[in-house]
Amino acid sequence: MDKAKVTFLGTGSAIPTAKRNHPAVLLEYNGETILFDCGEGTQRQFRVAKINPCKIDKIFISHWHGDHILGLPGLLQTLDMNGFNKELKIYGPKGSKRKFQEMVGPYAKGLGIKLEVSESAEGVILEEKDFVISGVDIDHGGCRGLNYSFAIKERSRLDVAKLKKLGDVRGPLVGELAKGKKVKIQGKLVDGSKLIYVEPERKVSFIFDTQYNKRLEKFAKVSDLLICEATYFEEGDLANERGHMTAMQAVDVAKKAKAKKLLLFHFSQRLEAVMRDVEKAVKKGFKNSVLVRDFDSFEF
Repeated sequence: MDKAKVTFLGTGSAIPTAKRNHPAVLLEYNGETILFDCGEGTQRQFRVAKINPCKIDKIFISHWHGDHILGLPGLLQTLDMNGFNKELKIYGPKGSKRKFQEMVGPYAKGLGIKLEVSESAEGVILEEKDFVISGVDIDHGGCRGLNYSFAIKERSRLDVAKLKKLGDVRGPLVGELAKGKKVKIQGKLVDGSKLIYVEPERKVSFIFDTQYNKRLEKFAKVSDLLICEATYFEEGDLANERGHMTAMQAVDVAKKAKAKKLLLFHFSQRLEAVMRDVEKAVKKGFKNSVLVRDFDSFEF
C-alpha cells in the first residue's frame, strides 16, 4: 500500500499564536504534493518542518479570507528564488481568478513561475489515475468557498507473498498474473485471480471554515481522516453567527459520517486556556480524535 500523509503546517485561526500558525495542510501521496490553504507564514513553516516547498504540485484554496491565503505571495517568491521549474496549479472556488489578481497578483508579477488559477464548483474537481479530489460548498457567513476531499481509488493488487510461494516468477508472467489471467508456471496452471486482493478506497476530508450543516456528514462519509475546523468549543450560537463550527459539532459530524479518525484544527486563540477541557470532551464523544498541533503528521 502506497503511503499517504498529511502534515499540519498551521492549526490556528484568524489570529495566530506563539504555538499555532495560520491554516495550511500539506498532503503527500505517490509523488504528488498538494497544499490545502496557505496562511501567512506558511513558507517559514515549511522550513521548520524540513520540507522542501518546491515539491508542491498544486494548491487548493478553500476561500479567500486573509488567514487562509496571505502566505501565497511570500511562498511564490520563495519558490521562484529556489528555482521552481514546473507549472503550479492553484484551485479555488468561483471568483478565485479575480481574487488572486487582487490579493496576490501584484506580488506575482515578474516571477518566473508559470501559474494556472482554476475556478471550481461543487463536485469532482480533479481526477487522476490513482485519486480524485472533490469539493462541497461552504457556508461561511456569505463567503464563497469549498471544502475538499481527497480519495485514493480502490484498486486490485498482486499479493507478493503468494507470488513468492510460486518460486522465481519474473517478467511478463507477473504482469499476466496481475491482470488475473491464468498462466503456466513450471508446468502448472496458476489462476492469477487467486493472487489478487482489493485495496479499498482511502479518503481524507477537509472541512475548513464553515457553519455546521447536515450535508457535511455525507461529504465526509467513511473518511479515514476527517480534518475539521473547531474554532469554538461548545458555543453553537456564536459559531453559527460567525460561520464556523464548534469542536462538539465536529464530533457529531465524525460520528454520523462514520469517520475512522477525527483531526481537529483551526482553533481560536481563546481556546488555548481550556484545551484540556476541549480534549476531554472531544475524546468522550469520539474516542479516536486528536487536537492537532503545528507540524503533526498522520498517515492514512
